[in-house]
Amino acid sequence: MGNNYPSMIKGKGFKGYIFDKEHFALVSIENQSERYTPCKDDILLAEEILNEKIEMINTPLVNQGGHCPIIHKNLKKYIRQYVGFTNKNGEKVIWINFLWNDKGMQDKASKDIIDVLDGCSHYWKIEINITKKELYNLRINGSA
Repeated sequence: MGNNYPSMIKGKGFKGYIFDKEHFALVSIENQSERYTPCKDDILLAEEILNEKIEMINTPLVNQGGHCPIIHKNLKKYIRQYVGFTNKNGEKVIWINFLWNDKGMQDKASKDIIDVLDGCSHYWKIEINITKKELYNLRINGSA
């Protein structure tokens, strides 16, 4: 890698971009040690954990319903942005940014980490500790 351009990854029911550890990202995790560049297997594992556990931690359905999608029922409709971290225990954590796949979003998502304000559940983020297979810190955008 090293070219700092995000690399595209496609799997069963998902598509996204892996950001190199050198790519500037205004993102951090709790107990962060350093950034790392996730490999394809890391992303496949993260997606597997996500699919298995998202519905369980999405129980209050924050900012979902009406014109806002129920996130765990619409996973295929989001473009992902993946940023890898290791925490102070040496565990791998993947931070994922979910962006509703509409007009020009894919092109934007392929270049830089996008921070959208508002937009309810069309935009959300989560952290997945792939070492412990845990999902946490679900943050769903508010409605303006």
